Amino acid sequence: MTMNVNISRKRLRSNDSEVCFALQRKTFVNQQMMDQQDPNKMKRILAKTISLLFQGAKNCDKELPLSHRESLKSVRLLGGGEIEYDMNVTASWLGKKADRNCRQCDRLSIVHADCTNCNLELCEHCGVNCNFCPEKICTNCVNIFH
Repeated sequence: MTMNVNISRKRLRSNDSEVCFALQRKTFVNQQMMDQQDPNKMKRILAKTISLLFQGAKNCDKELPLSHRESLKSVRLLGGGEIEYDMNVTASWLGKKADRNCRQCDRLSIVHADCTNCNLELCEHCGVNCNFCPEKICTNCVNIFH
């Protein structure tokens, strides 16, 4: 009884004769990946994001108490920790002392306002007033505009 020695015991792949072996991997596909490939879904997400951004921009001034907004108009930030008060519109908090540290420069400060450009908190040390309006701008944004 003779055995055929040339017969291979390995299982033949279905396409071994046509192309070389390519590494096969399992790929996990979830709904988020499918949505990222769908242009209509991405357009709806973009439209919703933009509408939420504009809605938030319209309502951001409404959240501040009126007294706080008016009191910030009576203060002019000169930079370097200097403050100039408008004595015609003196606010009740004018005489108060520094109550907490600024989140940006970590110094004790009296004034806590938001930068008009980047919405970061600023104080009398890290912010200045616009030359043309009562809005306050942080020194980082001043450097960008110069």
